[in-house]
Amino acid sequence: MIRFADVAVGSGDEVRCSRCHGESQSVSYRSASEIAAEIAMACELWDEPPGPNVALTGAEPFGHPELPALVGAAVDAHCRRLCLETDAVALRSSQNAGGSLMAGVRHLRWTILGGTPGVHDVLLGTPGALDLSVEGVRSFRSIAAEESIPVSVTTVVPVCRHNVHDLPAAAGLAVDAGADRVLLRVEDGGLDLAAALPWIVAACDTGVVNGVWVEVEGVPFCLLAGYDLHLSDAVRERAGAKQPICVECPLDSVCAGVPAGASADQLAMLSPPSFAETLAVSVLRARATRAE
Repeated sequence: MIRFADVAVGSGDEVRCSRCHGESQSVSYRSASEIAAEIAMACELWDEPPGPNVALTGAEPFGHPELPALVGAAVDAHCRRLCLETDAVALRSSQNAGGSLMAGVRHLRWTILGGTPGVHDVLLGTPGALDLSVEGVRSFRSIAAEESIPVSVTTVVPVCRHNVHDLPAAAGLAVDAGADRVLLRVEDGGLDLAAALPWIVAACDTGVVNGVWVEVEGVPFCLLAGYDLHLSDAVRERAGAKQPICVECPLDSVCAGVPAGASADQLAMLSPPSFAETLAVSVLRARATRAE
């Protein structure tokens, strides 16, 4: 997976579940000079190949009044790969899609909440949003193909209790729209991982069948047995020196392990800290099942 340095262009109005986070907040953009300085710093401090790579994240980048200047700042900073995190609606315009490509944008990080309007539009609170979003991604892909420009589209799906049942459909829609990678990012600390796993596995299978990689963040190795290759570097990097393990496990070679009776804080080493409590319950449940 290619690493990007995330530089926020602003905050508010992100694509996220309204039932988990409430109504969308009003958008606030940072100044172009401040963003440009952060881009330059990220490129200057880049410490490993390939790169430097920068992703413009946070608020919708096409809403920033000086987006061309921000792209120019990335070029001036010798950014090798530039990614836009977007809902893709603005890319329905050939001027936006073509202009982005000509300016050097080769990567999109496209966020959806589900694979059907009945899930995405309802959770986002915007009727018709999914169709417009898909149209934008297809426009970007189409113009790139016409100009023989290689591009990459990553579909990010923030996973919560309200959309987990729609993950296979989300993976299928991403493939159909032209994505070459899907990232399932578990963000709901109240999600029952044991109940969610069949849907996550089905989404992985959907990707395998269609030749598109589906990656998972927020699930520890021991709960996705047989699918550990799909677990992201965000989890793999936490697998360090072996601690006393739960019980005998086929994933011992890659799992950091946790001692029996480990606290939620210790278990959180395998997942984002905000997910600690739910992760603790899920791992303890899995541990008990294996012990039986």
